[in-house]
Amino acid sequence: MAQSNDMSKNVTPKALANELGVDPKRLRAYLRATFTRPIEAKNTSWAITPDAANAAREHFAKQQTGDASA
Repeated sequence: MAQSNDMSKNVTPKALANELGVDPKRLRAYLRATFTRPIEAKNTSWAITPDAANAAREHFAKQQTGDASA
């Protein structure tokens, strides 16, 4: 399967965490705090929207640059 940077599709937390180089649990914690899902979505598969994925990319990129100066 060819990789694509098509941001119009939803992505899984595992795939996005792998891309960002962070633990999937850490990513999901960020998403829960920042992009709260409806109660009906509890215990269902995550489908991260392109907007949420881009916000997570920015968030974790800033943290990685901040960590480098520590």
